[in-house]
Amino acid sequence: MDSNKKYWKGLEELNRTPEFVEKNKNEFAEPIPIEEVLSGSGLSAKTPRRDFLKALGFGVGAVTLAACQKVPVHKSIPYLIKPEEVTPGVANYYSSSYEGQAILVKTREGRPIKVEGNPNDVFSKGGLSAQAQASVLDLYDVNRLKDPKLKGVEAGWAEVDAYVMKELAAVAASGKGIRLVTSTVYSPSTLAVIAEFIAKYPTTKHINYDAVSYTGIIQANQNSFGKAVLPHYNFDKADVIVSFGADFLGTWISGEEFTRQYVSNRNSKSLANKKMSRHIQFETGMSMTGTNADARITTKPSEIGVALINLYNAISGTTLPGSKATGNKKVDTAIQLAAKELVAAKGKALVVSGSNDVATQVLVNAINSLLGSYGTTIDLDNPSKQYAGNDAAFVEFVSEVKRGDVGAVLFLNANPAYDYYKNDEFKAALKNVRLTVSFADHDDETALLATVNAPNHHYLETWGDANAVEGYYTVVQPTINPVYNTRQAEHSLLVWMENPIKDYYTYVRKTWDSGLLAKGGLSGQKGWETLLQTGMIIAAPATAGAYSFSLDLAGVTQKY
Repeated sequence: MDSNKKYWKGLEELNRTPEFVEKNKNEFAEPIPIEEVLSGSGLSAKTPRRDFLKALGFGVGAVTLAACQKVPVHKSIPYLIKPEEVTPGVANYYSSSYEGQAILVKTREGRPIKVEGNPNDVFSKGGLSAQAQASVLDLYDVNRLKDPKLKGVEAGWAEVDAYVMKELAAVAASGKGIRLVTSTVYSPSTLAVIAEFIAKYPTTKHINYDAVSYTGIIQANQNSFGKAVLPHYNFDKADVIVSFGADFLGTWISGEEFTRQYVSNRNSKSLANKKMSRHIQFETGMSMTGTNADARITTKPSEIGVALINLYNAISGTTLPGSKATGNKKVDTAIQLAAKELVAAKGKALVVSGSNDVATQVLVNAINSLLGSYGTTIDLDNPSKQYAGNDAAFVEFVSEVKRGDVGAVLFLNANPAYDYYKNDEFKAALKNVRLTVSFADHDDETALLATVNAPNHHYLETWGDANAVEGYYTVVQPTINPVYNTRQAEHSLLVWMENPIKDYYTYVRKTWDSGLLAKGGLSGQKGWETLLQTGMIIAAPATAGAYSFSLDLAGVTQKY
Protein backbone atom coordinates (compact mmCIF):
# COMPACT_ATOMS: atom_id res chain seq x y z
CA MET A 1 0.00 0.00 0.00
CA ASP A 2 1.35 3.41 -0.97
CA SER A 3 1.67 5.58 2.15
CA ASN A 4 1.38 8.78 0.09
CA LYS A 5 -2.12 7.96 -1.05
CA LYS A 6 -5.32 8.64 0.88
CA TYR A 7 -7.73 5.75 1.20
CA TRP A 8 -11.40 5.96 2.23
CA LYS A 9 -13.54 3.35 3.84
CA GLY A 10 -16.68 4.50 2.07
CA LEU A 11 -18.44 7.24 0.16
CA GLU A 12 -19.58 8.83 3.43
CA GLU A 13 -15.99 9.52 4.40
CA LEU A 14 -15.09 10.70 0.89
CA ASN A 15 -18.03 13.09 0.74
CA ARG A 16 -17.82 14.08 4.42
CA THR A 17 -21.56 13.81 4.94
CA PRO A 18 -23.04 15.42 8.12
CA GLU A 19 -23.93 12.00 9.55
CA PHE A 20 -20.32 10.74 9.10
CA VAL A 21 -18.84 13.89 10.62
CA GLU A 22 -21.08 13.57 13.67
CA LYS A 23 -20.28 9.90 14.27
CA ASN A 24 -16.56 10.41 13.66
CA LYS A 25 -16.32 12.70 16.67
CA ASN A 26 -16.36 9.63 18.96
CA GLU A 27 -13.87 6.75 19.08
CA PHE A 28 -16.66 4.23 18.59
CA ALA A 29 -19.40 4.55 15.98
CA GLU A 30 -21.97 3.29 18.46
CA PRO A 31 -22.35 4.29 22.12
CA ILE A 32 -20.81 1.94 24.71
CA PRO A 33 -23.08 1.37 27.71
CA ILE A 34 -20.15 1.27 30.12
CA GLU A 35 -21.86 3.32 32.85
CA GLU A 36 -24.99 1.20 32.61
CA VAL A 37 -22.99 -2.01 32.87
CA LEU A 38 -21.07 -0.80 35.94
CA SER A 39 -24.10 0.70 37.70
CA GLY A 40 -25.94 -1.22 40.38
CA SER A 41 -28.85 -2.10 38.15
CA GLY A 42 -26.61 -2.86 35.24
CA LEU A 43 -24.65 -5.43 37.21
CA SER A 44 -27.79 -7.33 38.13
CA ALA A 45 -29.40 -7.06 34.69
CA LYS A 46 -28.66 -9.17 31.66
CA THR A 47 -26.05 -7.65 29.37
CA PRO A 48 -26.22 -8.33 25.63
CA ARG A 49 -23.16 -10.24 24.41
CA ARG A 50 -22.30 -7.45 21.96
CA ASP A 51 -22.35 -4.77 24.70
CA PHE A 52 -20.28 -6.95 27.04
CA LEU A 53 -17.55 -7.43 24.44
CA LYS A 54 -17.52 -3.68 23.73
CA ALA A 55 -17.13 -2.88 27.42
CA LEU A 56 -14.45 -5.51 27.94
CA GLY A 57 -12.49 -4.34 24.90
CA PHE A 58 -12.63 -0.73 26.01
CA GLY A 59 -11.61 -1.56 29.59
CA VAL A 60 -8.57 -3.63 28.66
CA GLY A 61 -7.49 -1.05 26.10
CA ALA A 62 -7.82 1.80 28.57
CA VAL A 63 -5.76 0.04 31.23
CA THR A 64 -3.08 -0.82 28.70
CA LEU A 65 -2.84 2.75 27.46
CA ALA A 66 -2.76 4.12 31.01
CA ALA A 67 0.16 1.81 31.91
CA CYS A 68 2.30 2.76 28.91
CA GLN A 69 5.44 4.80 29.51
CA LYS A 70 8.20 5.98 27.31
CA VAL A 71 11.09 3.51 27.11
CA PRO A 72 14.30 5.07 28.53
CA VAL A 73 16.78 5.96 25.83
CA HIS A 74 20.16 4.20 26.12
CA LYS A 75 22.88 5.61 23.96
CA SER A 76 25.00 2.70 22.76
CA ILE A 77 28.36 3.16 21.07
CA PRO A 78 29.35 0.63 18.41
CA TYR A 79 32.91 -0.65 17.93
CA LEU A 80 35.03 2.08 16.38
CA ILE A 81 37.87 -0.41 15.94
CA LYS A 82 36.48 -3.94 16.27
CA PRO A 83 38.76 -6.36 18.14
CA GLU A 84 40.01 -9.03 15.77
CA GLU A 85 38.89 -11.89 18.01
CA VAL A 86 35.32 -10.59 18.48
CA THR A 87 32.64 -10.98 15.85
CA PRO A 88 29.14 -10.03 17.04
CA GLY A 89 26.91 -13.09 17.06
CA VAL A 90 29.81 -15.54 16.71
CA ALA A 91 30.85 -17.40 19.86
CA ASN A 92 34.43 -17.77 21.11
CA TYR A 93 35.54 -20.75 23.18
CA TYR A 94 38.22 -20.71 25.87
CA SER A 95 39.73 -23.68 27.65
CA SER A 96 39.65 -23.55 31.43
CA SER A 97 39.16 -25.83 34.42
CA TYR A 98 36.39 -26.44 36.94
CA GLU A 99 37.29 -28.45 40.06
CA GLY A 100 40.23 -29.96 38.22
CA GLN A 101 38.21 -30.99 35.18
CA ALA A 102 39.08 -29.49 31.79
CA ILE A 103 36.21 -27.46 30.35
CA LEU A 104 35.37 -25.20 27.42
CA VAL A 105 33.75 -21.83 28.12
CA LYS A 106 31.52 -20.37 25.43
CA THR A 107 31.53 -16.56 25.27
CA ARG A 108 29.59 -14.01 23.25
CA GLU A 109 30.92 -10.46 22.93
CA GLY A 110 33.21 -11.03 25.89
CA ARG A 111 30.62 -12.60 28.21
CA PRO A 112 30.64 -16.26 29.30
CA ILE A 113 27.27 -17.84 28.58
CA LYS A 114 27.83 -21.60 28.61
CA VAL A 115 30.21 -24.16 30.13
CA GLU A 116 30.83 -27.41 28.29
CA GLY A 117 33.08 -30.41 28.84
CA ASN A 118 36.42 -30.66 27.07
CA PRO A 119 36.42 -33.80 24.86
CA ASN A 120 40.05 -34.50 25.84
CA ASP A 121 39.42 -34.32 29.57
CA VAL A 122 40.83 -37.31 31.46
CA PHE A 123 37.87 -37.54 33.80
CA SER A 124 34.77 -37.43 31.64
CA LYS A 125 35.89 -37.07 27.98
CA GLY A 126 33.48 -34.19 27.42
CA GLY A 127 30.89 -34.90 30.10
CA LEU A 128 30.08 -32.30 32.72
CA SER A 129 28.31 -32.20 36.09
CA ALA A 130 25.18 -30.21 36.77
CA GLN A 131 27.18 -28.01 39.16
CA ALA A 132 29.68 -27.12 36.44
CA GLN A 133 26.88 -26.41 33.96
CA ALA A 134 25.24 -24.03 36.44
CA SER A 135 28.47 -22.39 37.61
CA VAL A 136 28.25 -19.65 34.97
CA LEU A 137 25.13 -18.31 36.71
CA ASP A 138 27.13 -17.46 39.85
CA LEU A 139 29.21 -15.04 37.79
CA TYR A 140 26.19 -12.79 37.27
CA ASP A 141 24.69 -13.27 40.74
CA VAL A 142 23.66 -9.88 42.14
CA ASN A 143 24.14 -11.24 45.67
CA ARG A 144 27.90 -11.54 45.21
CA LEU A 145 29.97 -9.24 47.40
CA LYS A 146 30.83 -6.23 45.28
CA ASP A 147 33.53 -4.69 47.50
CA PRO A 148 35.76 -5.75 50.38
CA LYS A 149 34.51 -5.15 53.93
CA LEU A 150 36.27 -4.22 57.13
CA LYS A 151 34.30 -4.98 60.30
CA GLY A 152 31.10 -5.23 58.29
CA VAL A 153 31.53 -1.90 56.47
CA GLU A 154 32.55 -1.59 52.83
CA ALA A 155 36.14 -0.40 52.47
CA GLY A 156 38.81 0.02 49.81
CA TRP A 157 41.44 -2.61 49.14
CA ALA A 158 44.23 -0.31 50.36
CA GLU A 159 42.50 0.11 53.72
CA VAL A 160 41.87 -3.64 54.03
CA ASP A 161 45.46 -4.50 53.09
CA ALA A 162 46.92 -2.09 55.64
CA TYR A 163 44.69 -3.48 58.40
CA VAL A 164 45.37 -7.17 57.63
CA MET A 165 49.14 -6.70 57.34
CA LYS A 166 49.23 -4.83 60.64
CA GLU A 167 47.18 -7.52 62.39
CA LEU A 168 49.18 -10.43 60.92
CA ALA A 169 52.42 -8.81 62.07
CA ALA A 170 51.00 -8.35 65.56
CA VAL A 171 49.78 -11.95 65.77
CA ALA A 172 53.11 -13.31 64.52
CA ALA A 173 54.99 -11.17 67.06
CA SER A 174 52.79 -12.46 69.88
CA GLY A 175 53.70 -16.05 69.02
CA LYS A 176 50.08 -17.07 68.51
CA GLY A 177 49.14 -19.31 65.62
CA ILE A 178 47.87 -18.28 62.20
CA ARG A 179 45.63 -20.82 60.48
CA LEU A 180 44.69 -21.01 56.81
CA VAL A 181 41.55 -23.16 56.53
CA THR A 182 40.71 -24.20 52.97
CA SER A 183 38.81 -26.84 51.11
CA THR A 184 41.20 -29.30 49.45
CA VAL A 185 43.81 -27.39 47.46
CA TYR A 186 45.20 -29.22 44.43
CA SER A 187 46.42 -26.20 42.50
CA PRO A 188 50.24 -26.21 42.18
CA SER A 189 50.35 -22.40 42.05
CA THR A 190 48.05 -21.96 45.07
CA LEU A 191 50.06 -24.48 47.07
CA ALA A 192 53.23 -22.54 46.19
CA VAL A 193 51.65 -19.27 47.40
CA ILE A 194 50.58 -20.94 50.65
CA ALA A 195 54.11 -22.29 51.17
CA GLU A 196 55.53 -18.77 50.75
CA PHE A 197 52.91 -17.37 53.12
CA ILE A 198 53.93 -19.92 55.76
CA ALA A 199 57.59 -18.97 55.24
CA LYS A 200 56.66 -15.31 55.81
CA TYR A 201 54.57 -16.09 58.91
CA PRO A 202 56.13 -19.23 60.46
CA THR A 203 53.33 -19.79 62.99
CA THR A 204 50.95 -20.52 60.11
CA LYS A 205 49.45 -23.97 59.50
CA HIS A 206 47.42 -24.97 56.45
CA ILE A 207 44.35 -27.10 57.22
CA ASN A 208 42.42 -28.89 54.47
CA TYR A 209 38.75 -29.06 55.46
CA ASP A 210 36.08 -30.61 53.23
CA ALA A 211 32.35 -30.41 53.88
CA VAL A 212 32.13 -34.00 52.61
CA SER A 213 35.06 -35.87 54.08
CA TYR A 214 36.96 -38.87 52.72
CA THR A 215 39.36 -39.05 55.67
CA GLY A 216 38.21 -42.62 56.38
CA ILE A 217 39.55 -43.91 53.05
CA ILE A 218 42.78 -41.91 53.26
CA GLN A 219 43.55 -42.99 56.84
CA ALA A 220 42.63 -46.61 56.07
CA ASN A 221 45.17 -46.64 53.23
CA GLN A 222 47.76 -45.18 55.59
CA ASN A 223 47.05 -47.95 58.11
CA SER A 224 46.88 -50.70 55.49
CA PHE A 225 49.66 -49.81 53.07
CA GLY A 226 51.51 -46.82 54.49
CA LYS A 227 50.10 -44.51 51.79
CA ALA A 228 47.76 -41.74 52.97
CA VAL A 229 46.10 -41.25 49.60
CA LEU A 230 42.69 -41.33 47.98
CA PRO A 231 42.90 -44.10 45.35
CA HIS A 232 42.16 -43.67 41.69
CA TYR A 233 39.41 -46.20 40.99
CA ASN A 234 39.02 -47.89 37.59
CA PHE A 235 35.42 -49.05 37.25
CA ASP A 236 35.99 -49.74 33.56
CA LYS A 237 38.42 -52.55 34.45
CA ALA A 238 35.97 -54.27 36.81
CA ASP A 239 33.81 -57.19 35.70
CA VAL A 240 32.07 -57.34 39.08
CA ILE A 241 31.37 -54.27 41.25
CA VAL A 242 29.99 -54.49 44.78
CA SER A 243 29.18 -51.20 46.49
CA PHE A 244 28.18 -50.61 50.10
CA GLY A 245 26.48 -47.22 50.06
CA ALA A 246 28.97 -45.57 47.65
CA ASP A 247 27.00 -43.47 45.16
CA PHE A 248 29.82 -43.52 42.59
CA LEU A 249 27.51 -42.57 39.71
CA GLY A 250 26.31 -39.55 41.67
CA THR A 251 28.24 -37.68 44.33
CA TRP A 252 30.97 -40.08 45.50
CA ILE A 253 34.47 -38.69 44.80
CA SER A 254 34.36 -38.26 40.99
CA GLY A 255 30.87 -39.00 39.68
CA GLU A 256 31.39 -37.92 36.06
CA GLU A 257 34.60 -39.92 35.71
CA PHE A 258 33.14 -43.05 37.28
CA THR A 259 29.97 -42.77 35.18
CA ARG A 260 32.03 -42.74 31.96
CA GLN A 261 34.04 -45.74 33.15
CA TYR A 262 30.94 -47.63 34.30
CA VAL A 263 29.06 -47.08 31.04
CA SER A 264 31.99 -48.31 28.94
CA ASN A 265 31.36 -51.83 30.32
CA ARG A 266 27.58 -51.65 30.22
CA ASN A 267 26.68 -50.28 26.78
CA SER A 268 25.35 -51.91 23.61
CA LYS A 269 28.86 -52.85 22.51
CA SER A 270 29.45 -54.68 25.79
CA LEU A 271 26.15 -56.47 25.40
CA ALA A 272 27.02 -57.57 21.87
CA ASN A 273 30.36 -58.94 23.09
CA LYS A 274 28.69 -60.58 26.11
CA LYS A 275 31.14 -58.84 28.45
CA MET A 276 28.80 -56.58 30.41
CA SER A 277 29.91 -56.00 34.01
CA ARG A 278 27.85 -57.05 37.02
CA HIS A 279 26.92 -54.53 39.70
CA ILE A 280 25.49 -55.31 43.14
CA GLN A 281 24.51 -52.41 45.41
CA PHE A 282 23.92 -52.62 49.17
CA GLU A 283 22.46 -49.32 50.40
CA THR A 284 19.98 -47.77 52.79
CA GLY A 285 18.48 -44.95 50.72
CA MET A 286 17.82 -44.96 46.99
CA SER A 287 20.69 -43.42 45.02
CA MET A 288 21.57 -42.79 41.40
CA THR A 289 23.97 -45.75 41.59
CA GLY A 290 21.41 -48.05 43.19
CA THR A 291 18.85 -47.39 40.47
CA ASN A 292 21.36 -48.60 37.85
CA ALA A 293 22.52 -51.73 39.68
CA ASP A 294 21.76 -55.26 38.48
CA ALA A 295 20.79 -56.10 42.05
CA ARG A 296 19.95 -53.59 44.76
CA ILE A 297 19.62 -54.87 48.32
CA THR A 298 18.15 -52.55 50.92
CA THR A 299 20.49 -52.65 53.92
CA LYS A 300 20.28 -50.89 57.27
CA PRO A 301 23.34 -48.84 58.30
CA SER A 302 23.73 -51.15 61.30
CA GLU A 303 23.94 -54.18 58.99
CA ILE A 304 26.68 -52.94 56.65
CA GLY A 305 29.63 -53.64 58.99
CA VAL A 306 28.48 -57.21 59.66
CA ALA A 307 27.76 -57.73 55.96
CA LEU A 308 31.36 -56.73 55.12
CA ILE A 309 32.72 -59.18 57.71
CA ASN A 310 30.58 -61.95 56.22
CA LEU A 311 31.76 -61.02 52.72
CA TYR A 312 35.40 -61.24 53.86
CA ASN A 313 34.71 -64.63 55.49
CA ALA A 314 32.99 -65.98 52.38
CA ILE A 315 35.89 -64.90 50.12
CA SER A 316 38.75 -65.90 52.43
CA GLY A 317 37.25 -69.05 53.94
CA THR A 318 38.03 -67.83 57.47
CA THR A 319 35.89 -66.71 60.38
CA LEU A 320 36.67 -63.29 61.80
CA PRO A 321 35.71 -62.25 65.32
CA GLY A 322 32.31 -60.59 65.25
CA SER A 323 31.01 -62.89 62.54
CA LYS A 324 27.25 -63.33 62.74
CA ALA A 325 24.17 -63.15 60.62
CA THR A 326 22.85 -59.67 59.93
CA GLY A 327 19.31 -60.77 60.74
CA ASN A 328 18.27 -59.80 57.23
CA LYS A 329 17.92 -62.93 55.13
CA LYS A 330 18.01 -61.00 51.85
CA VAL A 331 21.31 -59.36 52.82
CA ASP A 332 22.87 -62.61 54.06
CA THR A 333 21.88 -64.47 50.88
CA ALA A 334 23.06 -61.63 48.63
CA ILE A 335 26.45 -61.52 50.41
CA GLN A 336 27.07 -65.21 49.68
CA LEU A 337 26.13 -64.77 46.01
CA ALA A 338 28.25 -61.60 45.72
CA ALA A 339 31.24 -63.44 47.21
CA LYS A 340 31.01 -66.18 44.57
CA GLU A 341 30.85 -63.64 41.74
CA LEU A 342 33.76 -61.61 43.14
CA VAL A 343 35.97 -64.69 43.49
CA ALA A 344 35.14 -65.74 39.92
CA ALA A 345 36.21 -62.28 38.72
CA LYS A 346 39.41 -62.17 40.78
CA GLY A 347 41.77 -59.53 39.38
CA LYS A 348 38.83 -57.78 37.76
CA ALA A 349 36.69 -57.15 40.81
CA LEU A 350 36.06 -54.04 42.89
CA VAL A 351 34.46 -53.46 46.30
CA VAL A 352 33.80 -49.89 47.48
CA SER A 353 32.13 -48.32 50.49
CA GLY A 354 30.73 -44.84 51.03
CA SER A 355 31.47 -44.92 54.76
CA ASN A 356 33.87 -42.41 56.31
CA ASP A 357 34.68 -44.86 59.10
CA VAL A 358 38.36 -45.93 59.12
CA ALA A 359 37.65 -49.48 60.40
CA THR A 360 35.07 -50.06 57.67
CA GLN A 361 37.48 -48.88 54.98
CA VAL A 362 40.28 -51.07 56.38
CA LEU A 363 37.95 -54.07 56.01
CA VAL A 364 37.19 -53.02 52.42
CA ASN A 365 40.94 -52.84 51.75
CA ALA A 366 41.36 -56.37 53.09
CA ILE A 367 38.62 -57.65 50.77
CA ASN A 368 40.09 -55.90 47.72
CA SER A 369 43.52 -57.28 48.55
CA LEU A 370 42.10 -60.83 48.55
CA LEU A 371 40.54 -60.13 45.15
CA GLY A 372 43.76 -58.79 43.59
CA SER A 373 42.19 -55.40 42.93
CA TYR A 374 45.29 -53.31 43.64
CA GLY A 375 47.17 -52.55 40.47
CA THR A 376 44.09 -53.16 38.31
CA THR A 377 40.78 -51.70 39.52
CA ILE A 378 42.44 -49.69 42.33
CA ASP A 379 45.48 -47.49 41.70
CA LEU A 380 47.43 -46.18 44.71
CA ASP A 381 50.39 -44.98 42.65
CA ASN A 382 48.45 -42.42 40.59
CA PRO A 383 46.11 -41.24 43.35
CA SER A 384 43.28 -38.75 43.24
CA LYS A 385 43.99 -35.39 44.87
CA GLN A 386 40.38 -34.20 44.77
CA TYR A 387 39.86 -34.63 48.52
CA ALA A 388 42.57 -34.31 51.17
CA GLY A 389 40.54 -33.06 54.12
CA ASN A 390 41.79 -34.15 57.52
CA ASP A 391 39.06 -34.48 60.15
CA ALA A 392 41.50 -34.87 63.05
CA ALA A 393 43.43 -31.74 62.02
CA PHE A 394 40.25 -29.67 62.00
CA VAL A 395 39.11 -30.98 65.38
CA GLU A 396 42.52 -30.03 66.77
CA PHE A 397 42.18 -26.60 65.15
CA VAL A 398 38.86 -25.99 66.93
CA SER A 399 40.48 -27.01 70.21
CA GLU A 400 43.35 -24.56 69.60
CA VAL A 401 40.88 -21.76 68.92
CA LYS A 402 38.93 -22.55 72.09
CA ARG A 403 42.15 -22.44 74.13
CA GLY A 404 43.03 -19.03 72.66
CA ASP A 405 46.19 -20.29 70.95
CA VAL A 406 45.18 -18.93 67.52
CA GLY A 407 45.40 -15.22 66.73
CA ALA A 408 44.34 -15.19 63.06
CA VAL A 409 42.28 -17.47 60.80
CA LEU A 410 41.84 -17.14 57.03
CA PHE A 411 39.03 -19.08 55.32
CA LEU A 412 39.23 -19.96 51.61
CA ASN A 413 36.41 -21.95 49.99
CA ALA A 414 35.43 -23.25 53.42
CA ASN A 415 32.28 -22.55 55.41
CA PRO A 416 32.56 -24.53 58.68
CA ALA A 417 30.08 -22.24 60.45
CA TYR A 418 27.50 -23.92 58.23
CA ASP A 419 28.69 -27.47 57.52
CA TYR A 420 30.85 -28.44 60.53
CA TYR A 421 28.87 -30.92 62.61
CA LYS A 422 29.50 -28.87 65.79
CA ASN A 423 29.00 -25.48 64.18
CA ASP A 424 27.68 -23.80 67.35
CA GLU A 425 30.85 -24.81 69.18
CA PHE A 426 32.91 -23.51 66.26
CA LYS A 427 31.09 -20.16 66.18
CA ALA A 428 31.57 -19.64 69.90
CA ALA A 429 35.27 -20.52 69.67
CA LEU A 430 35.86 -18.15 66.76
CA LYS A 431 35.09 -15.19 69.02
CA ASN A 432 38.47 -15.80 70.68
CA VAL A 433 40.35 -15.04 67.45
CA ARG A 434 41.77 -11.55 66.94
CA LEU A 435 41.73 -11.54 63.12
CA THR A 436 39.33 -13.53 60.93
CA VAL A 437 39.44 -13.19 57.16
CA SER A 438 36.97 -14.68 54.69
CA PHE A 439 37.66 -14.90 50.97
CA ALA A 440 34.06 -15.92 50.22
CA ASP A 441 32.39 -14.04 47.37
CA HIS A 442 29.01 -14.27 49.15
CA ASP A 443 27.97 -13.46 52.70
CA ASP A 444 27.93 -17.08 53.83
CA GLU A 445 27.69 -18.13 57.47
CA THR A 446 31.45 -17.97 58.09
CA ALA A 447 31.88 -14.71 56.16
CA LEU A 448 29.30 -13.03 58.41
CA LEU A 449 31.52 -13.83 61.41
CA ALA A 450 34.72 -12.50 59.81
CA THR A 451 36.50 -9.27 60.69
CA VAL A 452 37.61 -8.84 57.08
CA ASN A 453 35.82 -9.87 53.91
CA ALA A 454 38.22 -10.02 50.95
CA PRO A 455 35.90 -11.38 48.23
CA ASN A 456 37.54 -13.74 45.77
CA HIS A 457 37.02 -13.62 42.00
CA HIS A 458 34.65 -16.06 40.33
CA TYR A 459 36.69 -18.81 38.70
CA LEU A 460 35.75 -17.49 35.23
CA GLU A 461 37.53 -14.24 36.16
CA THR A 462 40.74 -15.85 37.39
CA TRP A 463 44.09 -17.31 36.43
CA GLY A 464 45.06 -20.60 38.03
CA ASP A 465 45.72 -24.29 37.58
CA ALA A 466 44.77 -27.67 38.99
CA ASN A 467 46.26 -31.11 39.52
CA ALA A 468 43.23 -33.17 40.58
CA VAL A 469 44.80 -36.55 39.83
CA GLU A 470 48.44 -37.53 39.65
CA GLY A 471 49.94 -36.62 36.26
CA TYR A 472 46.98 -34.56 35.03
CA TYR A 473 47.37 -30.76 34.99
CA THR A 474 44.79 -28.25 33.81
CA VAL A 475 44.93 -24.47 33.47
CA VAL A 476 42.37 -21.87 34.52
CA GLN A 477 42.17 -18.70 32.46
CA PRO A 478 39.76 -15.76 32.72
CA THR A 479 37.02 -15.35 30.16
CA ILE A 480 35.80 -11.94 31.37
CA ASN A 481 37.15 -8.97 33.32
CA PRO A 482 36.06 -8.91 36.99
CA VAL A 483 32.40 -7.98 37.22
CA TYR A 484 32.73 -6.47 40.71
CA ASN A 485 35.51 -4.98 42.83
CA THR A 486 36.78 -8.40 43.91
CA ARG A 487 40.34 -9.73 44.01
CA GLN A 488 41.83 -13.18 43.64
CA ALA A 489 42.58 -14.76 47.03
CA GLU A 490 46.11 -15.75 45.99
CA HIS A 491 46.73 -12.14 44.95
CA SER A 492 45.64 -10.98 48.40
CA LEU A 493 48.03 -13.42 50.08
CA LEU A 494 50.89 -12.19 47.89
CA VAL A 495 50.13 -8.59 48.88
CA TRP A 496 49.88 -9.41 52.59
CA MET A 497 53.21 -11.25 52.60
CA GLU A 498 54.77 -8.35 50.63
CA ASN A 499 55.82 -10.63 47.81
CA PRO A 500 57.43 -8.69 44.92
CA ILE A 501 55.17 -10.63 42.48
CA LYS A 502 51.77 -9.05 43.03
CA ASP A 503 50.26 -10.09 39.70
CA TYR A 504 48.93 -13.62 40.05
CA TYR A 505 49.11 -14.25 36.30
CA THR A 506 52.87 -13.73 36.53
CA TYR A 507 53.00 -16.13 39.47
CA VAL A 508 51.06 -18.86 37.63
CA ARG A 509 53.24 -18.41 34.57
CA LYS A 510 56.33 -18.73 36.77
CA THR A 511 55.01 -21.98 38.24
CA TRP A 512 54.46 -23.51 34.83
CA ASP A 513 57.76 -22.28 33.38
CA SER A 514 59.62 -23.81 36.34
CA GLY A 515 58.66 -27.38 35.50
CA LEU A 516 55.02 -28.07 34.69
CA LEU A 517 55.27 -27.20 30.99
CA ALA A 518 58.17 -29.63 30.64
CA LYS A 519 55.92 -32.49 31.85
CA GLY A 520 54.00 -32.10 28.59
CA GLY A 521 57.08 -31.55 26.42
CA LEU A 522 56.38 -27.81 26.18
CA SER A 523 58.49 -24.73 26.91
CA GLY A 524 58.59 -20.95 26.55
CA GLN A 525 55.95 -18.62 25.16
CA LYS A 526 54.92 -21.02 22.41
CA GLY A 527 54.45 -23.81 24.93
CA TRP A 528 52.37 -21.54 27.15
CA GLU A 529 50.12 -20.58 24.24
CA THR A 530 49.71 -24.25 23.33
CA LEU A 531 48.68 -24.96 26.93
CA LEU A 532 46.06 -22.19 26.87
CA GLN A 533 44.62 -23.64 23.68
CA THR A 534 44.53 -27.29 24.78
CA GLY A 535 43.82 -26.55 28.44
CA MET A 536 45.76 -29.48 29.88
CA ILE A 537 48.92 -31.55 30.15
CA ILE A 538 48.77 -35.31 30.60
CA ALA A 539 52.00 -36.79 31.91
CA ALA A 540 52.85 -40.48 31.61
CA PRO A 541 51.31 -42.34 34.58
CA ALA A 542 53.36 -44.32 37.05
CA THR A 543 53.03 -48.08 37.01
CA ALA A 544 50.19 -49.13 39.31
CA GLY A 545 51.55 -51.62 41.80
CA ALA A 546 49.90 -54.50 43.63
CA TYR A 547 49.62 -54.15 47.40
CA SER A 548 49.18 -56.93 49.92
CA PHE A 549 47.19 -56.46 53.13
CA SER A 550 48.87 -57.63 56.34
CA LEU A 551 46.96 -56.00 59.20
CA ASP A 552 45.33 -58.08 61.92
CA LEU A 553 41.58 -57.63 61.46
CA ALA A 554 40.65 -58.97 64.91
CA GLY A 555 40.72 -55.50 66.45
CA VAL A 556 38.95 -53.98 63.47
CA THR A 557 35.94 -56.29 63.54
CA GLN A 558 35.31 -56.18 67.29
CA LYS A 559 33.40 -52.90 66.97
CA TYR A 560 30.72 -54.67 64.94
